[in-house]
Amino acid sequence: MCCWMRFICSLAWFAAMSAGQETVSETTQASTPSSATTMSDMKSMSFQPRYPYIVSIGENVKGYYKHLCVGVILSNEFVLSAAHCIKMMPIKQLYVSGGADTLNSRKQDRFFVVEKRFHPQFKVLGGHDIAVLRVYPKFQLDDVRFRSINFTGKPRRGSGIKASLVGWGRVGIGKIKKLREIPFLTMENDECQRSHRFVFLKPLDICAMHLKGPIGPCDGDSGAPLMNVAKEMLYGLLSYGRKACTPLKPYAFTRISGYSSWIQESMDYMVARLQIIKINRTVWKDRF
Repeated sequence: MCCWMRFICSLAWFAAMSAGQETVSETTQASTPSSATTMSDMKSMSFQPRYPYIVSIGENVKGYYKHLCVGVILSNEFVLSAAHCIKMMPIKQLYVSGGADTLNSRKQDRFFVVEKRFHPQFKVLGGHDIAVLRVYPKFQLDDVRFRSINFTGKPRRGSGIKASLVGWGRVGIGKIKKLREIPFLTMENDECQRSHRFVFLKPLDICAMHLKGPIGPCDGDSGAPLMNVAKEMLYGLLSYGRKACTPLKPYAFTRISGYSSWIQESMDYMVARLQIIKINRTVWKDRF
């Protein structure tokens, strides 16, 4: 993945990867990981997240969870994110953490990533920066701690849409951090290319300007949704920018409306495959 945004040609950034995990076994016998525990409804209500459709994608670094990028829940076993986050990362090193707005808190549950599929035409700064991940065990979509979000919205006009990015930003290993909501305004791609020299912008990208605040999207925000939070309408996924964390500058997002068919096909393809069960031998030092 890469945390978020490691820059290439001084115009893009994408992040780092590493670490360890376990093996994936294809079997019909289920083994329930202790790292993704089931909470009672009463306990769940005590810390209901504001953004139950947002998850973290990360890895296990010597027993501690390392956040890499942001994902959006599509269904009870699928997550949407940016392709550059996960393309080069082995499945056995990937985890998903969710169920609470506060990252690295004990209120979050952790899940194995057992399958991934990125767009076949994805290239760094070449567009199609989108991927689907499959998790185990499945999310309990109770509309309290976990909820899926609709990805089949109609195409929107190219400019003048007020939206928000929802992500954790730059997060150190073991650091507890709450989700933040950052305001954006979309602009026409032609204007973005002409006025801001976003020469790598593609037709299925969205250019949006960060509107206010001391800090823009940071490392760790890759794959974060650009959306109407009130209506839970998903517009895009954060792909790249000129420099991480820079305020009041434009950023490029993958336009979700152009990929709804590919997203559904990817989920159908993975569901049709043999069920993949993760055998739990993961050690989390930060869970004790």
